[in-house]
This record gives sequence, C-alpha cells and structure tokens, in this order.
Amino acid sequence: MIQLLPARTVVRLLAAATVVAACSRSEQADTADSAAAAVDTAASTTAAPAPSSNPSANTPASLTADDIDRWQKGMDAELEAVKKAGADLKAAKTSSDTMSAMMAANDMSTRAAGAKAASVDEERYQLIRTTLSSVVGQMAPIEQEMDVSTLPAASVAELKKGREAGLAQATAELSPALVEALKPRAAALRKQDLTLTGERLKASGIGK
Repeated sequence: MIQLLPARTVVRLLAAATVVAACSRSEQADTADSAAAAVDTAASTTAAPAPSSNPSANTPASLTADDIDRWQKGMDAELEAVKKAGADLKAAKTSSDTMSAMMAANDMSTRAAGAKAASVDEERYQLIRTTLSSVVGQMAPIEQEMDVSTLPAASVAELKKGREAGLAQATAELSPALVEALKPRAAALRKQDLTLTGERLKASGIGK
C-alpha cells in the first residue's frame, strides 16, 4: 500500500523542487548569456580589420613627383576637351545642343580625357588634380594673381602669412620630395590651372 505523505510535507517538497528548478534555469540562462557574449566578442575580434601598414593607393600621401607630369598632361587634354565643348556651344542649334555643350565643359565631364592622357584611372586623376591644384594655389607667388604694389606693406604681409598657413595645410600629407619638386614649377602650373578654369567658364557661356 502506498503511504500518503502529510499535506504539509508535500507542500514543502513542492516548494523545494520549485527552488531547485528555478536555480537550474537561472544557471542555464547565465551560461547561455556567457556563451553568447563570448561568441559576440570572438566575432567582433574576428571582424575587426587589421591595421594596414601601407597607405592607401588613393590618398595624398601616395602621390609622387611623377604625378606632377601626369597632372600637366591631364590639364592639356582637358583644355582640348573644353575647347571642343566651346566650339560645340557656338555651333549649337537647339537648347538641348547648348545644354550638352555646357555640360561637356565641366570638370567632371573632362576628367576622363585628363585621366587618359595621364595614363591613370579617373579616381586617381581626380586625386592628383584636386590635391596639386590646391597646393600650387598656395605655393605660387601672390603677385602672380593680384597687384599688391598699391597695398600697404602690412596687408601684403598678412596675405602672404595666410598663403603660408594654407600651404602648410595643403601639404601636410604630402611627401617632402613631392613638395620640393613642385616649388620650381608652381607658378607655371598655377597659370595653366587658371587658364583651364577660365576656358571652362567661356565654354559654359559664363566667361569672356
């Protein structure tokens, strides 16, 4: 015969079983949480890219003195493309022709021609021309772009000081060899760059 336990004893046993089960579930949950955290940490560690010791191929730091000649050749080719766009603008018969010619003269449209002449891809050429244009804009003599003879000496000194600060910022990521190679050519490159800009304006119907 099965002996029935007193009701009070049954209640105590059920309560103890509940506590044990709760503790077991808590331990399992803690274990699961710990495991998930470990997996997450491992995944983060695995996914984190290792720092590269080499500069990217398309950063200012990657430019060399050879890129000066590439830029010069690119500007020559862009100028030809701009002149063609200007001729097309003059010959335009419709508003569509006019718009197409004006668009063909902008720097994004002539970039392909410049890149081809420079023997680099368009992304690389864009880096070359924007970086070097900024540098020579600060490096070329200020007298090349404005008549400072009528300005007070203090004003001229302030302008030159601003140029020096701009140049330091523009060359911060460049190699010393590239900066030195640019110095004797800065005036001529700046003139060529400004000429190209002026021709763009004319080809777009803005400049004269």
